[in-house]
Amino acid sequence: MPPEDSVHDTQRVPSSPEAQVLCNDHTNAPINTSGPMIADDFSDEGEFESEDSDITSLSSSVLDYEYENGRRYHSSRTGQYMMPNDEEEQDRMDLTHHIWLMLMKGELYKAPITNPQKILDLGTGTGIWALDIAEKFPAAKVIGNDISAIQPSWVAPNVEFIVEDFESEWLYKKDSFDFVHARLLAGQVFEHVKPGGYFEIQESAVWAWSDDGTLRADSPLFQYVQALDAAGRAMGRELNIYYKLKEWMIDAGFEDVQQFTYLLPYSPWPRDPYLKEIGKYQAVMVQEAVESYGLRLCTQVLGWGAEPARVFQALVKKQLKDKHLHSYVKEVVVYGRKPLNR
Repeated sequence: MPPEDSVHDTQRVPSSPEAQVLCNDHTNAPINTSGPMIADDFSDEGEFESEDSDITSLSSSVLDYEYENGRRYHSSRTGQYMMPNDEEEQDRMDLTHHIWLMLMKGELYKAPITNPQKILDLGTGTGIWALDIAEKFPAAKVIGNDISAIQPSWVAPNVEFIVEDFESEWLYKKDSFDFVHARLLAGQVFEHVKPGGYFEIQESAVWAWSDDGTLRADSPLFQYVQALDAAGRAMGRELNIYYKLKEWMIDAGFEDVQQFTYLLPYSPWPRDPYLKEIGKYQAVMVQEAVESYGLRLCTQVLGWGAEPARVFQALVKKQLKDKHLHSYVKEVVVYGRKPLNR
């Protein structure tokens, strides 16, 4: 296990599970479950185990990239964006898109947009959301930007992908977009949305909860999410902003700000068939996310060695496969409208 003093002083492992709740977590009640999730009794033992074998086969490929610890990262601003951009990560991002669609019952967004003419997808990644929204609104011009050119080259005529850093000064005209979309990131937006246009952000907590005490404060998973949270704070890029988004959008000047919270199980442990199905996909995705989110943060920010980091990540992955762990993460969607007089 990595040394305790590699974790920021204010984020040391707590002595009790009550610390699983982040301070000032103002997310509203989840809309995809009416109460605490009920765990399955797994009378059919083969069901969870078959998913476990799927996880193993998906995660067993060994990458031998030159760049850093076997992973390929962005060639510029790598000190700011800490996640890889290789094919393994691209597959994980596309799987994440599928999980969001399952959570939102097939919806690409929650904002009440109608007939948008110009749409911006911030940090588009593989471009999968931009391609889907372009198909839904074929008359709209869709722009997706990212710091890596990992998007497909053959796309619909109403889609354009641009390599740029959205955290730098924007070159777009003010009041340009009817709809700006962002997922798992934050940036400068208000002045570029048309009056009456919408901005929507979909964000995940980098955390873990359980309602029945099966996630212990001294467990690998909980220690790991605490370490990632500490690393983000140490480098001045807070990871857990999900519960601040609504307040930030109101402060920025957006009106009619709406927030929706979803609970996403880390594995297919819930009894509810809908949540169980989502948990199957999340179980596969999170096995890849453990390293994607944490390898650079652990080695470069917290000062762990690559091998100790991977050993600890292996313990986290093993715990996430335990059907007796009834843990979940919160996913939040927040949208707001720019006033007509702004």
